[in-house]
This record gives sequence, structure tokens and C-alpha cells, in this order.
Amino acid sequence: MKKWLDERLQFSTLIASMFEHPVPKPSSFMDYLGFATFFIFLSQAITGILLATAYIPSATDAWESIKNLEATPVGHFVRSIHSWGANFMIVLVLFHLLRVFYEAAYKKPRELTWLLGVILLIGTIGLSFTGYLLPWDQQGYWASTVGTAMAAYVPLIGEFVVRVMRNGSEVTGATLTRFYSVHMLLLTVLILIAFAPHFFFVLRQGMSATDELTAAKRRGENIETRSMPFWPNVAWRMMLTLLLVGIALWVAATLAPKGLGDPADPLNKNQYIPQPAWYFFGVYQLLKYFPPKLDPLAMVGLPAIAIIVLVGLPWFDRNPSRFPRQRPIALAVATLLVAGMAYLTYQGFRSVPKALVTTTVTQPSYKRDIDPIFQNKCVMCHGNSGNYHLDTYAGVTMKNVIPGNPNDSVLVKKITGVMQPQMPLGQKPLSSGQIQTIKNWIQDGAKNN
Repeated sequence: MKKWLDERLQFSTLIASMFEHPVPKPSSFMDYLGFATFFIFLSQAITGILLATAYIPSATDAWESIKNLEATPVGHFVRSIHSWGANFMIVLVLFHLLRVFYEAAYKKPRELTWLLGVILLIGTIGLSFTGYLLPWDQQGYWASTVGTAMAAYVPLIGEFVVRVMRNGSEVTGATLTRFYSVHMLLLTVLILIAFAPHFFFVLRQGMSATDELTAAKRRGENIETRSMPFWPNVAWRMMLTLLLVGIALWVAATLAPKGLGDPADPLNKNQYIPQPAWYFFGVYQLLKYFPPKLDPLAMVGLPAIAIIVLVGLPWFDRNPSRFPRQRPIALAVATLLVAGMAYLTYQGFRSVPKALVTTTVTQPSYKRDIDPIFQNKCVMCHGNSGNYHLDTYAGVTMKNVIPGNPNDSVLVKKITGVMQPQMPLGQKPLSSGQIQTIKNWIQDGAKNN
């Protein structure tokens, strides 16, 4: 049977490429960052499946389900492992990317390996971002609100992109359901699809550090003194690296367990200061140095340029050498960019992010755009206030709206402060984007669409 399978699938060649190739001396632990990242991904998959057995992805039950989960030591520890694992995975994949760049391992014939690695980086950030909202606490709710607001800066289609991300114009229970589906299904499948050929290419082409040994062997040179076998020497080092990463993850989860904040409050009665996830701090800090008219450049233009450069790097870099000493310009530019982003991220930790624009919907729908604003901002106080209630279309239009005339409508006067007290009472006023969206809806005839 073994011979029959080997004739058809060539297992022996695959095993040889995995275990029998030589590795140059000395071998660095930095060489194993890719395997460490995959190890953390497996940990995330296992803990994520365990969490999914207790989690309820709805705005009314998500926070309570996490609270019940954390009531048990095992549940709390599993959630902490999963939360810390997301941070570990982002850090490891970033360091792995930098290591590959330093070694110039993106050059021929490894262009596709690099390209798939960039996809894995984007998917990893997406996994962490979509998972942020799922506990439905204040931190997750407002971080997701701020994070999705970035899409409003996309020229021409910003409003549409925000709708797609939030499943509407506001962050609501529908957003939670969408994020859960994307987190559990779409992004997980994307990472698996990208990782399979990425890993296959690494096995077939070998690590870039082995290229010089391979060339020397073909020339008939003795490479035994300059190399060591992958098995067992390097394999045990790799296992030791994974063990150390696993211990660090468990120690972090034990000493600094993930907490659960207050339930998400769209009214923000406690004046929670919205902040993005830490891996967006650098971008948001950079935004402070741009005048408002250039905000789209900071929020959309620069990240888009960064992605284009990463994707096209194997073709942009014409220097044939892989040796760091022969690539001073590329390494100097990369060092400045990494140091600058690290500094901006550090500054972002110490300051409040710049307020972002709120998308204005030009042709709003009542059910899709207007009612979510009322549900988030008004219903808690006006849900049972006689004819002045705001929890139904009839309640809104009965006394508060004059179709086609927003400025004379009581609703607009209340939310703009023309008529006191300004609504929502005791809370921050609606954003300019939300107010303009409501005005646009009234101007359009206040349709029940």
C-alpha cells in the first residue's frame, strides 16, 4: 500500500523535502516564526470552537453568554487564551514578514509565497478586528464603531463600504451577526485556503537560507561543515520555539486574564471614550498630523499604498542580491517606516484618537438607516411616551416630522438643540452625519421604506 501510494502521490519526495534537507549554520529561532504563527492559529481555531459552543451571537444575549462563560475558571481561561492569541498572532505574523523581508525571501522563485503571506497578514488583522465586537461590551462596541468609521474616508464609495461592514449605517445587532459570520466562516476559510499553498511552496522550494547550500552542493562542494540536518537538529529547535511561544501565551492568559467590560451602550451614558484596536493606533495617531481635508489620504491612501507596495514588492525590487549588506537602501527605508509606525503606535496608546467623520447617507431608508439611529439613541427613553414615542414609524411621523420640511420638523429641532431640551437628553448630541441623514430622509418625504 505504501509503495502504491508513493507511486501516485510521491510521498517520499515530500517527506524528504520536509526532513532531509540541510540547514545552514547557525540556525536562528527567527527562522521559525512562520511555524509559530501557524501554531497560534491552531490554538485560535481550537479555543474559538470551544467558545462558539457557549456564545450566542445576538445583541441581547452576546454579553450575557460571555459573562456566563467567564463564571467558570475553565471558560475564563479559554477566552483569555483566545484573546491573547489574537494579539500574539498579529505580532508573530508581522515579525515573520519583517524577517522574510530582511532575508529577501520574497524574490524569485518565491514571489507567490510572499503574495500568499501578505494575504495571510490581512486575513489575520481581519480576524482580530471582527472578533473585537463579539463580546458586545463597551470596548468592543466602540472600537468597532471607530474602526468601521475608517471606511467613510474611501472616496465615492465610503458610504456603501460602511453599510456593508455594519450591515446598515449604525453598529447594531445586525453588525454583530455579520461580524460573527465573517469571523467564523469567511476569514477562517480565507486563511486556510491561503495557508495551504503557502506551506506547500515552502516545502517544495525550501527556505531561502538553504539556496546557497543547494548551489554549493550542485557544484560538488562539501557542505557538511557549513550545515546541519533538519532532522533532528533543527526540528527540535523548532519544537522548542513552539513550546516557548505556547508557554508565553499561557503565562499571559494566566497573569493578565481577559476581562469583560460593561455591556455595550449605544447611548454611551458613562461617556466611554471610543478607541480603536491597538494595531490601528499608529494610523489614527498619524491622522492627527493631517489637516481635515487630507484625512482620506491618511486613513485610506497610505494604507492602500502600503498594501500595493507589499503585494508588488517582488517585482518592484530589482536588486538581484539577497544579502542584507548589498541592500542598504531597502533596509534603511524599511527600518525608518517600522520605527515610525512603532513610535506612532506608542503615542497612540498615550493619547485619545482624533474624532472621525460619520457617514452621511444621501438617500436613506427608514428601516435600514433611520430606525437604527432611533433604536440606538432614542428608544430607551421614548419607547413608552404616549404619542411622542420613537419606536415605530408612525410614532416618528405623527407629531415629530413634516415630510419635505426638515428644518420645521420637531424631531430636527430637538436633535439640533433649536428646541430645548436637546435630544438625546443627558447624552452626547447626535453626530453631524446622523443629523444630516435624518434631514435627508425627511427632505425625501419621510418614506416608510
